[in-house]
Amino acid sequence: MFRYAVNISMIGEPLPLAARIRAVANAGFPGIEFWFPHQFPMDDLARLVGDHGLEVALFDLEPSASHPYGHVADPHAGAEFSIRLDDALRLAERLRCRTVNVLQGGRLPEIDLGVQMRVAIDRLGEAAPQAANAGVTLCLEAINSIDRPGSFCDRSAIGLAIVAAVGSPYVRFQYDIYHLQLMEGNLIRTLERNIDLIGHVQIADPPGRHEPGTGEVNFPQVLATLDRIGYRRWVSLEYWPTDPLAHDFGWLPVERRR
Repeated sequence: MFRYAVNISMIGEPLPLAARIRAVANAGFPGIEFWFPHQFPMDDLARLVGDHGLEVALFDLEPSASHPYGHVADPHAGAEFSIRLDDALRLAERLRCRTVNVLQGGRLPEIDLGVQMRVAIDRLGEAAPQAANAGVTLCLEAINSIDRPGSFCDRSAIGLAIVAAVGSPYVRFQYDIYHLQLMEGNLIRTLERNIDLIGHVQIADPPGRHEPGTGEVNFPQVLATLDRIGYRRWVSLEYWPTDPLAHDFGWLPVERRR
């Protein structure tokens, strides 16, 4: 059975960090994830998750002003990627986090898509032994280009091809239901065919990016599929609640949360 985590960069905003983490624990979830380390004081976050008996499921590498989408697929960003990765692996050890989203990188129109894919393959291939030594899985995520124009990896086929080419168990695809429903649909079949390459799943219901049941995805079927095909990693709630301060997770029965 997979486990659920709650993205506290979205759920709980704009409450203080302590209130967000307390709400997750009180609701019966075992883990949290967050976007970027600069958003929260890491000393406080580490202490709070420990106090509440939670795990950190995932966080993202820090972007930069020059590379707001990340550094993986830009041939000129190798040095900056290495710095961000080093920082993330040190933080992962401190937080006992075992999965990090490397941020895919933006589309560079002056460079062929295949060239960018090769850059990403080589860069993640070089990073894989470092990640393996740290016991951390690096995930590459597809981001939709409808409300996030400029994404390099905007379809599962791109991300899955990169992960397959790297060929390391420490490099996996991050399957975000919201982004991929917008771009391609066919969620259940794609999950069934590629589950061995998927290292993290995130959920939100399009078109509003709210909780399951507010949009167009049949989440009971999607979640049942993940269970049936043997997915055993995290499923993270990465959505904007329709009522930001309600802490209402009523769409998911309490007994399923752990």
